[in-house]
Amino acid sequence: MRKLYYEDIHRTDFKAAVTSCEPAETGDLYRVVLDATAFFPEEGGQSADIGTLDEQDVLDVQIENELIYHTVKEAIAVGKTVEGHVDRAQRFDFMQQHSGEHILSGIVHERFGYNNVGFHLSTREVTMDFDGVLDHTQLRDIELAANRVVWLDLPVEISYPSGEELATVSYRSKIEIDGQVRLVSIPGVDVCACCAPHVDSTGQIGLIKITGCQSYKGGVRLTILCGQRALNDYRVKLDNVSTMAQAMSVKQDQIVDAFEKLRSENQSLQESINLLQAKYLSMALSTLPAPTQSRNAVLFTDITDHVAIRNAVNELTGRYEGYCAIFFGEENNYRFILGSSREDCNEMAKKFRTSLGAKCGGNSLMIQGSVDGIKENILSFF
Repeated sequence: MRKLYYEDIHRTDFKAAVTSCEPAETGDLYRVVLDATAFFPEEGGQSADIGTLDEQDVLDVQIENELIYHTVKEAIAVGKTVEGHVDRAQRFDFMQQHSGEHILSGIVHERFGYNNVGFHLSTREVTMDFDGVLDHTQLRDIELAANRVVWLDLPVEISYPSGEELATVSYRSKIEIDGQVRLVSIPGVDVCACCAPHVDSTGQIGLIKITGCQSYKGGVRLTILCGQRALNDYRVKLDNVSTMAQAMSVKQDQIVDAFEKLRSENQSLQESINLLQAKYLSMALSTLPAPTQSRNAVLFTDITDHVAIRNAVNELTGRYEGYCAIFFGEENNYRFILGSSREDCNEMAKKFRTSLGAKCGGNSLMIQGSVDGIKENILSFF
């Protein structure tokens, strides 16, 4: 089977003969094998190409025992010559991402000796895992170095060295490879065994951006964007920054300071609101029946400050012998905190769940949760 994507990475239209067509194991689908294909299969951490065979969508492309299977919805007769079309935009996008990953991996390996031990490239994200830790400053330096490689527009070279030649070459590889090794080389930057299509030169990548870093299995997992993906990401973030700057009436480079000021003001306002809510709640407690008139104290309020409500329940449990509960939130969808200094609140939780369908939990002194129901039914329960 000819792998046309190795003969010409830019070839996305081709004709080939069907050599087999078998039903897939799941669903009403078929797996088609051709005598030649430009579709790169899912391999080496990279998702498969997308496109069509005779205008049928190719839903998946897998390689098994050197045969490449194209999954389609309708069977195609063996022997028929089909016209294949690989989605050019996605192919080039994947080439940008994968070549950018090689540059970053090469720089990290050369500077820190870390290995790329995991790689995933799909239409949604690109992640790469290293077996060592990188901090923010190091990542900034790595990103700058990677983009300098892009600006130099270095050639991306493909070679198939013999066994003797390979023994003299220092190259990266995540797995042991049997048979012919395909090397992807960027002079002075990286040499790596790889099966995927790549750009002709580093300048075609356009831009490399590290967008995320998290701890992963003793090392780090990086999330990256290259080429058009990085540009699209920048556009979205620039639009967001512009919108926020206009809303706060500041320049874009003053957004952080404006946000910190706004957050400080908001915190002060919230503290004032909480204080007022606590005072309002204290006044509402005075409207409850006296402890001599009722064992239980039940209050409904539009106050939402949990701290104030918890403190109020604690205050009530010192005055009433039974259960003390405060319900808040929207009618038919109340939240509540209930406590008692003499009764077992866990027993009340069981009754709440059985009679009112409440969702709640806690301990013998206090429970909290939510309950759907009208005020009158809840009061009659007590």
